[in-house]
Amino acid sequence: MAAHLLLTPLAMSDSPRFDVSVILPFGDDEEFVGIAVRRTAEHLRGLGLAFEILAIDEDSGDNSHAVLALLRAEVPELRVTHAPGRGRGVDVGASRAQGTLLVVAMPDVAAASLDGVGDACRRLLSGEGDAEVSLARFTIAHRVRALVAFRGARLLGAAMHRRLAKRLQVRNLSVRIAGPTGVTAKTAVARFRAFAARGNRVA
Repeated sequence: MAAHLLLTPLAMSDSPRFDVSVILPFGDDEEFVGIAVRRTAEHLRGLGLAFEILAIDEDSGDNSHAVLALLRAEVPELRVTHAPGRGRGVDVGASRAQGTLLVVAMPDVAAASLDGVGDACRRLLSGEGDAEVSLARFTIAHRVRALVAFRGARLLGAAMHRRLAKRLQVRNLSVRIAGPTGVTAKTAVARFRAFAARGNRVA
């Protein structure tokens, strides 16, 4: 596969070209962003998934772009584009992604560990729910079903995934949430269905 040029505009498509689109918003992350891209590519190749990595510049002022440019030949799945400001990278990435699933993670997290990402992708690709959120680590969601939840989002810092989970839940998507300890919480849809079932029995 020929290497793709960095910093080229990306067009959104409703027809998926990949299994997974990884969205990596970055600011001044030169210490982590290269490791994150390399480890993400190695991880997804090992799973046998077709993927793209969208590194979204949220007004970085360090050497992050230079680091990414060095990965051009090694990771031809990499694209780099710009967001209009801090916190807008997920919105921009989701709008330009072309995968069945969206995977959102920050560079420092992706550089440290991608544990759980493969299992979550497998479950979602096999039809088990609409999204999975590991608080403080990653969010994975079906692109077409969840796109409205990403649109217009301004997401910064450690609360990013908690806020994404809420945006997904209020749209009645089936969301599996794992807390910091790894304990899975009930989804909003599951709670609603349980409530409805109790109401039907009473009636």
